[in-house]
Amino acid sequence: MPNMKSKKGAGIMSAPMIKIEKLKKSFGDLVVLKSIDLELNKGEVVAVIGPSGGGKSTFLRCLNRLETVDSGSIAVEGNYLVRDGVYAEDKQAKEICAKMGMCFQQFNLFPHMTVLQNLMAAPKVVKHIPESTIKPIALELLSKVGLADKANAYPNQLSGGQQQRVAIARALAMNPDIMLFDEPTSSLDPELTGEVLKTMRDLAEDNMTMIVVTHEMGFAKEVATKVIFMADGVVQEHGTPQQIFDNPHNERLQSFLQSILK
Repeated sequence: MPNMKSKKGAGIMSAPMIKIEKLKKSFGDLVVLKSIDLELNKGEVVAVIGPSGGGKSTFLRCLNRLETVDSGSIAVEGNYLVRDGVYAEDKQAKEICAKMGMCFQQFNLFPHMTVLQNLMAAPKVVKHIPESTIKPIALELLSKVGLADKANAYPNQLSGGQQQRVAIARALAMNPDIMLFDEPTSSLDPELTGEVLKTMRDLAEDNMTMIVVTHEMGFAKEVATKVIFMADGVVQEHGTPQQIFDNPHNERLQSFLQSILK
């Protein structure tokens, strides 16, 4: 990709890409996150699995300040977004959050813009990148996700799977260091899920650092380098895909896997 950071051959970093300590979040009297700790290194793919209502999506939204935390710390590449519950100043917080791209369950594309315009909008407005610079990058990203022929189409002319791949390309157009995915295939038919998962597998092969909240156990088992099982607002167990799927220790995890892998 032109002007995109190389993900290959990463050396040892002095700090994790993301370091999370004692993260807590409540909505009124409902405690959603009960002291979450996590470290994510460059090139890792972390799959977050667990039952609905376990805090997975809230956890992801806290990482880029879509939700504010009650206490705890989040550091991205050594810079604190929030430290012991106190957030960085707005300018610095925006710079830290800009290192993370995010894809949601719903595609959130601008319906009045073409696919190409959707990709170029944020780099032009947020980063003030000239259209002449961002356009070839956007076109190459569309090619990367298999949609080079859809540049001039509008979102309502695309399938759900195609729209989600556009959403991924749009996030990549901001040149993030880390990609966050919140159930990116949950609103898709099984036939369309495969094309989105293939795009995400390709990103993993390019050493993109990713956190993926997912119910796709095949993806978690085959692509993730680390799997986190979250339930009741707590990381109940974490480990390699082999440890989590082949030798789970936590009873809640064992029960969860039995219910979904029947």
